[in-house]
Amino acid sequence: MNLSYLDPKIDLVFKRVFSRANLLLDFLNAVLPLDAPIESLTYLPTEQAPQVPGMRFSIVDVKCCDQSGQVFIVEMQMLWTDAYFSRILFSGAQAIINQLSSGAAYQSLCRVYSVTVLNDVFEKAPGEKDRWLHHYKITRLAEHDKVLQGLQFVILELPKFTPQTRVEKQVTALWLRFLCETGKSGFVPDEAFLSYPPVANAVKLTEFKGYSAVEIESYQKYLDALSNEKSFLLDAETKGRAQGMEEGRVEGMEEGIEKGRVAGLQEGIEKGRLAVARNLLALLDDDEAIAQASGLALAAIKKLRQGA
Repeated sequence: MNLSYLDPKIDLVFKRVFSRANLLLDFLNAVLPLDAPIESLTYLPTEQAPQVPGMRFSIVDVKCCDQSGQVFIVEMQMLWTDAYFSRILFSGAQAIINQLSSGAAYQSLCRVYSVTVLNDVFEKAPGEKDRWLHHYKITRLAEHDKVLQGLQFVILELPKFTPQTRVEKQVTALWLRFLCETGKSGFVPDEAFLSYPPVANAVKLTEFKGYSAVEIESYQKYLDALSNEKSFLLDAETKGRAQGMEEGRVEGMEEGIEKGRVAGLQEGIEKGRLAVARNLLALLDDDEAIAQASGLALAAIKKLRQGA
């Protein structure tokens, strides 16, 4: 591996950067549509949400609250599936429930922000090609300015962010450039990165020389597993489309394509689970953790280990 800087979107590096409260605070103030800036952060224990098929590359261990008690759940999601909406609803609701001790008043509940940094695209409509920030609230249908406070969702689609064609706050652009550009082949931090201390410190935490040989090996295995997963999903979709088109000759082209796509994706997802589990068997002794990460049943992990 001939890199001077590692990709901050990868599990190991993301955790190292955003486990620094001052960096996470600056990042959240830069990218979130907040009513008032965050002044201080306290990290909270994280809950392990149930794994959803197709979502094995999530990072769910950055959770904190600010000086007013607002809770922020920050996730890095490498691949997108439609099931992810259910996942963030679960995590957000869980963060609200966990605030309320027995006998406490509902008025004591604080707002929860679910923040997803997404290295994929989920809104593909032509009118959405430049919209990289998606902010969801619970609103009244007839009057969108009537908001039910308590739970908000923010999704940042990194592939859509293009600072050359958008006018953003300088700090916002720097943090998004940090996530998009750092770790790419030939990356060298420019003066804009180095002149802003929080981003400069974040860049330093991604330096290759700051990681042990064991950590670099883990980083590379994660990249390999991610690449395999992408390939499986792409192959499955390609095969599914071909199968669907053939079935569509009999049942109707549109219906056949959809059936083939779903069948192919299901097959690819299962293969992807096995590939991820096999990669992790060499890194971890905790079969339960591997089961959660891969989406396979614990019994299947034990069977794989016995045959390894």
